[in-house]
Amino acid sequence: MRGEKLSDAIVYDKLNLLKKDFFGYIERNTEKVDANLPVFYGHVISALENSFPDIPDESHDEFIDHITFEVLNASRNSSDVAYINKVIQNALRLKKRKDAETGVDIVVGLKLVKAGDYAHAIDFLKKYRNLDTKIGTTLAYCYYALSLREFKKTDTSEERQRPGEMELLARETMLSLARTPAPINQVKQLELDDPSFLEKIFWQMIFLGLEWFPSERWFIEAGLENAAVTHDTEMRKRLLDISSERFYNDIHFLRVMFYYYLDSRDAGGAAGVLNHLIRQYPDDLEPIYLGLKFSLLTKKKITYHSFRKLATSKGMPAPVIYLFDVAFNLLNREKVDAFNCIAEFEKEFPQLHYYITTLNYIADDFFSPDEMQVKKAKKALLDSIDQYCIEELRKISSLSKISR
Repeated sequence: MRGEKLSDAIVYDKLNLLKKDFFGYIERNTEKVDANLPVFYGHVISALENSFPDIPDESHDEFIDHITFEVLNASRNSSDVAYINKVIQNALRLKKRKDAETGVDIVVGLKLVKAGDYAHAIDFLKKYRNLDTKIGTTLAYCYYALSLREFKKTDTSEERQRPGEMELLARETMLSLARTPAPINQVKQLELDDPSFLEKIFWQMIFLGLEWFPSERWFIEAGLENAAVTHDTEMRKRLLDISSERFYNDIHFLRVMFYYYLDSRDAGGAAGVLNHLIRQYPDDLEPIYLGLKFSLLTKKKITYHSFRKLATSKGMPAPVIYLFDVAFNLLNREKVDAFNCIAEFEKEFPQLHYYITTLNYIADDFFSPDEMQVKKAKKALLDSIDQYCIEELRKISSLSKISR
């Protein structure tokens, strides 16, 4: 392969094939690998560098992390700290980046958590708690799991009511996450193994956090963000139910709830949230904007014109209203009215000519006989309008964030 320049997609596929080959070898020869770690890792680096001489350092190190996790996952010695340190040293020798130990530490820490060795896992994970929320919640879980053992020998009801040292550390870790939030699902090492055990830990600690600190909204925010990424509708609904009880008038949670009903095609639920938003924030444009979006879903003229009239009276930027006129007519297959709206939009706002050209192309596709083309046109239209309008509203709104 030397001298060839492969596309990123081909490199990714071939890396995966090489990784699977090594996984299979590890599974079939676990004891042999354990007994000859330097030799095994020598084969790994030789195969990697011969097959991918120009691989980026990040991808190179990630490959080593994947192999290391599999070695630990397969070995009978993975609970032996001396063995773990030996694996770490062999892996680190092959890595290129300055932060080479980060990936290995996280890999080892997660493996120890999965094996139930929480005390040693803490040593590997604690300095990375702010890299990713799930590392932070996993660290808190380690403390909490150890806390459950604190009272095993002297488990009187009076003693059990008082949190021990480990539970206090778990609480402190969760509160620290809430005070200085970390990104979620950003650290690639979290994807090395079946993520289900991390998901269970994450949700357990989020709900414990809500139990320990009932007024701390971050636990709900983090949970909703993760539920959106993992498409967990059950957890999304559960958290929204909690937010509706504890933060009834919070515009952020009301916004998320509105989109939940919208995604679920629950017009009644979405309308209820909208009415509440408009009552609570009568001088804010965002609820009206959401109402206009809602009317695109219902396609009912009386609903659309009601929100349009309200938008005009509250000072909604004119280009936003024009764009919704275009969208409403296109979605209702009113071809003449739609193109008349686009022409009027161009006349009123010549400075937006660049956008008019795009709208015309998208509008043509709305009346294509190809249903797939129509579907793509709808998505492109709604996404582009959303992006443009949100930016316009941000310029004039007192809200720090108007988004989905």
